[in-house]
Amino acid sequence: MSKFTYKEKQLAVKLYLQGVSSNKIIKELNIASRSQLLFWVKQFKEHGELALKQKRNHREYDLDFKFEVLDWKAKNNASYEATALHFGIPTSSIIYRWQKADNDGTLANPKRRGRPKKSLQSMTVEEREIKSLREQNQALLAELVKLKKEKAETMMLAN
Repeated sequence: MSKFTYKEKQLAVKLYLQGVSSNKIIKELNIASRSQLLFWVKQFKEHGELALKQKRNHREYDLDFKFEVLDWKAKNNASYEATALHFGIPTSSIIYRWQKADNDGTLANPKRRGRPKKSLQSMTVEEREIKSLREQNQALLAELVKLKKEKAETMMLAN
């Protein structure tokens, strides 16, 4: 998979909107698939030119936002791509991973990237206990959010 510059994406979208054949654009610019080109066009239409710019940083999304996105997707019976476009998320695969993690029950406890803070062996007994309690607290909060979501859904179905 090759990366495309902002100018290349902009050119592809401009050509597509001018009526140039998508097959011709894909061949000339070496785009992997028609769906990639159409995703750029939809991003452009939904969020403007800034949506085509490359995002260098890995954005962290908070848990409430993730649940809001997944809830919207479920309520609107939307595809991953449509949901990504609606919320301005760069790729639909992010939402797919959230959905999978939610089904596994690991959405609330994502793997941390980067260097670990401190090894368990170098921690004192109190520090390990506090760490364990914080993890339990985070898991319980995630479960509470999920239960509230389920309760709200059942209330809506009852009405």
